[in-house]
Amino acid sequence: MNAMRITNCQDLSFSGKLSRERIDRALEALGANVIRRLLCFALYLLGLNRQNIAKTLDMPAETVKSTIRTIINDGLSALQDRRRRQYQPLATICHQLPPIAVRQQEQFIIIDLGAPDRQLKIDKQDTLQSKIVLLTMLNSGLLTSKQVAEAIGLTRPRTMTLARQLMQKGALSLVDQRKGQKQDYRVSPQIKAELIQQFAVDAITGGATSGLSISDQLKERCQITISPRTVRHHLDKLGLSKIKRSLPELVTAVKKTSKAGASE
Repeated sequence: MNAMRITNCQDLSFSGKLSRERIDRALEALGANVIRRLLCFALYLLGLNRQNIAKTLDMPAETVKSTIRTIINDGLSALQDRRRRQYQPLATICHQLPPIAVRQQEQFIIIDLGAPDRQLKIDKQDTLQSKIVLLTMLNSGLLTSKQVAEAIGLTRPRTMTLARQLMQKGALSLVDQRKGQKQDYRVSPQIKAELIQQFAVDAITGGATSGLSISDQLKERCQITISPRTVRHHLDKLGLSKIKRSLPELVTAVKKTSKAGASE
């Protein structure tokens, strides 16, 4: 048998962007566990010591050791999840479409588990629960990124980013992000009043009413620092975006009525 030599990887250039894109595509076909084991064994073959492999892949050192030993002893079958009761060839797992379907019904996300009367029902309003359940199923290879992205209303790249985040940092990372967004949107009544006033002035005078424009003007006029995203959030929440065109017309009509009344 001929000896196999591998180029020194220290002389190669790696792209983080390409890596993320390729892993995202592979996750759909193979699942997170299979990819993690593949990378573990590949790094081992390339000469990285076990401690550094564990650190790079965020795996326990003992898991790295047992993964390498099992793959050497059992071959490709070791890449599978051994907690499954029945053995299934790896090729079948990689190319078989998941039998689980996701659909939306009124205020619920329904996950059909492939058997009569076996389904999960999640309230759409509970976005955190929806993300945790669906992203966990994605990471486990039970759903595709397309299914999950459509269910939670995000793009596929963003969905894969959240799936990695959940896998690496746990559910608390999604909770923290959600709380952070709420904190960003929270403003005092005084700031909200200035925001409404600035919007009204801009709309009536024909100025720009975008989140960025109002944010800049509040900073210049009132020394109020508020992000464009937060401005847009409150404009939509208060319904101001819907009166952007009708407000100037209403003011003009009121002025004409007032002038007509004064001249009589």
